[in-house]
Amino acid sequence: MAVLLSELQIALNDVVVACLEAADGHETAAGMLEDDHLARMLRDLARSRRKAADELGDVIRELGELPPAPDTDLETVRELASLVKAALSPDERQTLIQERAAAEARLEACIAQALARTDLPEKASSILQRLSTSPQDARDRLAAATSS
Repeated sequence: MAVLLSELQIALNDVVVACLEAADGHETAAGMLEDDHLARMLRDLARSRRKAADELGDVIRELGELPPAPDTDLETVRELASLVKAALSPDERQTLIQERAAAEARLEACIAQALARTDLPEKASSILQRLSTSPQDARDRLAAATSS
């Protein structure tokens, strides 16, 4: 028997998946870099994204559903494409930064979509409000890493 998710649950699920996909991509990119400032920043971002996914997962469980898991096949294809693109790029570091910034932009869009809902539980709203400026901050930090 298929269970239909509400639009609220779908919106929250989208944020969780975007957090987890960003975290996985950040960790993969960090592994491609030497242990420098950018690699440490990406690992910190990954931890932050996983923490947010866990917090929202708790809210989703309170709504009576299980939090989602990213589509591992799709995620593998995206990561492989990102790695190949970076490896073929004349500036691997810059390409990785652009890919990570794009993941943060996808996360930001999912957060904005969820925050636009009028039926958000207070706990979810609080988490999303706290998280809402984080993707732009991450992109700013990534842009600063481009010039260093």
